[in-house]
Amino acid sequence: MHNLERRQPLLSEVSAPGVRSAIAPPPTPLPAMDCVGTVLSSIALTPTIQAIRLYLDQPDFRFWPGQSVWPRFQRDGKQFSKIYSIASSPSRCPEVELCVSRVGWSSAYLQDLPIGGAIALRGPYGLMTLAHIPDRPRLYIAEGSGIAPLKSQIDWLREQGFDRPVWLVQANPETPDCLPYEADWRSLQQQWPLFHYLPTQPDQIGQTLAQSGIDLTAVDVDICAVGDRPAQLQDVAVLLGAKLDQVRSESFYAF
Repeated sequence: MHNLERRQPLLSEVSAPGVRSAIAPPPTPLPAMDCVGTVLSSIALTPTIQAIRLYLDQPDFRFWPGQSVWPRFQRDGKQFSKIYSIASSPSRCPEVELCVSRVGWSSAYLQDLPIGGAIALRGPYGLMTLAHIPDRPRLYIAEGSGIAPLKSQIDWLREQGFDRPVWLVQANPETPDCLPYEADWRSLQQQWPLFHYLPTQPDQIGQTLAQSGIDLTAVDVDICAVGDRPAQLQDVAVLLGAKLDQVRSESFYAF
């Protein structure tokens, strides 16, 4: 997940990438491990975003839905690293899917890996997760490749037979009329009556929420987008009635 260039992250930042949350953190984190991922497929979701499926050489790799991995990149003799949220459900381990937007040298490197290509990575990391089945309805708000950790959660909830409503409000600043996984969401809405898909434009998210009929006082909200957008979208959700202690947001960056 990515959009803004920045320096190499500190380990403390890797453990909690850009999360703003008033909700209690999950239980003891799963142990991070070093893996090598082999590319199984790389599919264009939009003109700039690809879904890259990796097979990890560690069969014991596990993660909470919403967590990330930390691939390692080399450039000009220096090691850089950045975090990519896992877009697939934990049930698919040791396979993981990354949702990568081509906005910088590292994302271009990852998108250009050939089938059968390998990359070292470490994980899992991240705090905006689901470690247990929630007891309240869920509202997800995503922009661009920020859909990745939210997709992992939604897929997992469906597998667990989650029996509360789930809404997804999705926009994409890069290509506003082309949304990653849009066909999947429309199909899921037909198969899972509790799931509601609300595609929109980046400048219309507040209006979409206001017209949705969602009781924002009664839902847990997870938001993922680039830079300052999660804070802005969190303010919109709270203004429309969401309780601050039930809203989490995660920002993503890139180089």
